[in-house]
Amino acid sequence: MLNKYRTEINKIDKSILDILEQRIQVSKKIGLLKKERDLKIYDSERETILINDLINLGLKKDLDKDYIKDIFKIILDESKRIQKIDY
Repeated sequence: MLNKYRTEINKIDKSILDILEQRIQVSKKIGLLKKERDLKIYDSERETILINDLINLGLKKDLDKDYIKDIFKIILDESKRIQKIDY
């Protein structure tokens, strides 16, 4: 039974990586548009709204507020890092 659950978790983890890859690809496109339009990479208002929306959604799914905040802070930080790179 434990191996069955571990196999299931492994599949989920691979799906998470696929989704993160997709997100990074979109972030690169956003970064290029921001450079073309001379927009700043970091938009604190958008990030605050996004984090709050995700926390509210996560709470409805019985996920811990700090867990959601921590995970998405890492994801958003990586997106900002990626958007600063010239492609």
